[in-house]
Amino acid sequence: MLGGKKKEEEMEVKSILADGLKIEGNVHAEGKIRIDGTIVGDVTGDFIIFGQTASVKGNVKASTVIVMGTIDGNLNVERAEIKSSSRIRGDITAKELSVEAGASIEGQVKSGSYSEASSIEIEE
Repeated sequence: MLGGKKKEEEMEVKSILADGLKIEGNVHAEGKIRIDGTIVGDVTGDFIIFGQTASVKGNVKASTVIVMGTIDGNLNVERAEIKSSSRIRGDITAKELSVEAGASIEGQVKSGSYSEASSIEIEE
């Protein structure tokens, strides 16, 4: 499984939603994407990087997320890296979770074996 994670992290970013771009509606992406803009709607995908200027008002469902920005909604993911600049207001369910010192989280957190009660399947 460790080899799978490394391969996933080395994937090329397929799309970038730049700072200053605002999308109202749900976003579904395959592969690795980076979001630096604003999304009002749910976000689903394989590997999503939320940059420091990212702002999401909606739920996130993905295999892997790296969060550096702001999310107002629930995260339901296989693997999450919550960086120190993150601000998350919502519940987090993740099989694997790492949180850097300084990150701001308001909501319930279920990780590891506690996350197994919740389904994390990605809809296509």
